[in-house]
Amino acid sequence: LTFPFLWLRLAPDFDRNTVGVAWAPLHGLQFFGDLSPVFVIAFLIWLGIQVNRRFGWDQALAANPVWQRAGLTWTHYWAWGTMPLVLSCTFFFSASSLSLLTTVGIYMLLALGLNITVGMTGLLVLGYAGFYGFGAYFFALAQQNLPGFPWWMAAPLAFFLGGGAGYLLGLPCLRLRGDYLAIVTLGFAEAFREMMRNLSNDDTASATYSPFFRELTHLFDTGGDKGIILGDSSIFGRVAGMSGGQLSYVVTALVLFLAVFLVQRLYHSPVGRAWMAIRENEVAAAAVGVPVVQMKLLAFSLSAAIAAVAGVLYGAKDGFISPDICAFRESIMVLAMVILGGLGNSYGALLGAALLYLVPEYLKLLPSIISGSPALSAIVPTFVRDSLQHLSDYRLLLFGGVMVLMMLYRPQGLLGSRRRKTEMLHP
Repeated sequence: LTFPFLWLRLAPDFDRNTVGVAWAPLHGLQFFGDLSPVFVIAFLIWLGIQVNRRFGWDQALAANPVWQRAGLTWTHYWAWGTMPLVLSCTFFFSASSLSLLTTVGIYMLLALGLNITVGMTGLLVLGYAGFYGFGAYFFALAQQNLPGFPWWMAAPLAFFLGGGAGYLLGLPCLRLRGDYLAIVTLGFAEAFREMMRNLSNDDTASATYSPFFRELTHLFDTGGDKGIILGDSSIFGRVAGMSGGQLSYVVTALVLFLAVFLVQRLYHSPVGRAWMAIRENEVAAAAVGVPVVQMKLLAFSLSAAIAAVAGVLYGAKDGFISPDICAFRESIMVLAMVILGGLGNSYGALLGAALLYLVPEYLKLLPSIISGSPALSAIVPTFVRDSLQHLSDYRLLLFGGVMVLMMLYRPQGLLGSRRRKTEMLHP
């Protein structure tokens, strides 16, 4: 749709107060020139796929006994190998890198929680960021009214309160499916965001209200669009020789490992099988004795509880909360992470979150990395360096293209579960 307009430019005529359209072929060439690294990478991927089809390297690798044993070892002992490696990054990465990785860990938590409802239970939720904002604002408001309220007390409380909020939202949604369920959850997130924007303590406006209402608005002063700045005693600080950034990274990593462990245990338990039965056919699941109502409410509650904990970690990391954290784009981004990684696969949700957040961030940093390295400056051609300067501006275009290709050629996601792959390839 936009391809013809890439070769045109606006030509305003100030004498006649009109705007014309002029032919500008260089503008279109520059647009595709900025995407030259993408075309090169796409060609290399296509070439690798064709070579693999010719020689069957993936099948030979899958049949290798060493690879099979490594896969079984990874399945059973992945945490013992990755946890020391992840925690060791605390002392080798810079403060900016640790801040970036902490944010990635928070998005991984969100993707892991949303995967319970969307991937495992088959409930389409479009307002997941509302629970994220619920946890963050619970921490911020509690810190305002209880000075010095620490994050290590807020996180477990947010888990139970967020689970309760998910339970209450799930009650009216039990009879809804598909688009209708998505609309209700989207309405919840938008209503919560607008409420947080409006619940600011405006002394001029509240002067005409009753004393009870003035006290209530003072208690729930959310700062409006300006947000809430948390006190120093409530955010991550220096502990045991670690800086605030290091502590936030360690805590986020430990919480993420714990969440993955619990979700995986549930996935391989009767609860997980009940969720999958509801996802496949709710009527058939109820006919064979699956408690559909309880299982749906459990999925809503656990998913919301994980998002609320992620909100507390976000507030304790940045020390600032605003209504933008529960905007619609955040819900869509987390949903895209789950779809890209693979519906129903916890590790796929983690991979999708890492890719969708880290790739655009590193695209912004790549030009400065190349310029700062004499070796890379000598190897990378000039036109590639120039195009990389603008490549991050096309991240939404690339994101949309990747999602379209995923839906066409790998609808189960990068690490889609075997069950999901079988369902889509053999309906």
